[in-house]
Amino acid sequence: MPATTKKQVDPSHTIEYQRTVINDMAGDLHSIFMGTAAINAATIQVAGADIGSISDHDDRTIFYYYGQFSADYTVSSPSKLVEILSHTDATCDIEDSQTVTVDDGCSLVISDTIKYEFFSNMTEETNPQKLVGFADNIRTSFIKDMGLTGARKVGYTVVPTYVDDDVTIDIDDTITVTVDDEAVLIV
Repeated sequence: MPATTKKQVDPSHTIEYQRTVINDMAGDLHSIFMGTAAINAATIQVAGADIGSISDHDDRTIFYYYGQFSADYTVSSPSKLVEILSHTDATCDIEDSQTVTVDDGCSLVISDTIKYEFFSNMTEETNPQKLVGFADNIRTSFIKDMGLTGARKVGYTVVPTYVDDDVTIDIDDTITVTVDDEAVLIV
């Protein structure tokens, strides 16, 4: 089985690392379930049921941050520090009947950002040529309905600054992009 070594996956890891771990896990699941496990690079599926996303983007077009507590949460040791990446025009919500507790000596920080910070290097912010074809890391055309709703509070479209005068963000007339009142989309 390919994934015999335990690997910790955090949102701060690169998308490529997350995919490698997920693909290793797929091999194990395939062996265990005799072919009932299917892995898609953006989601985890077991027997056809979607059980979670491994990245913070929608179709490589909107890269987003979360800003909502929909369950009780306590900031405590050993991590002691949690940070919500946000924007001055977005909110961070605590759902009704939920409690957020910050223990003594711990901190919950809400930081305003002006760009998407999870890229680990510049090649993830563009589509460089590979051995066969070009990478598909970012997209500048909305090709399906998407939006910033619920816990998704801040979204960024990505165009490298050295081409931002030449490359535009396109939204087809048939596409709907929804941005809730408490959210912000930076184009």
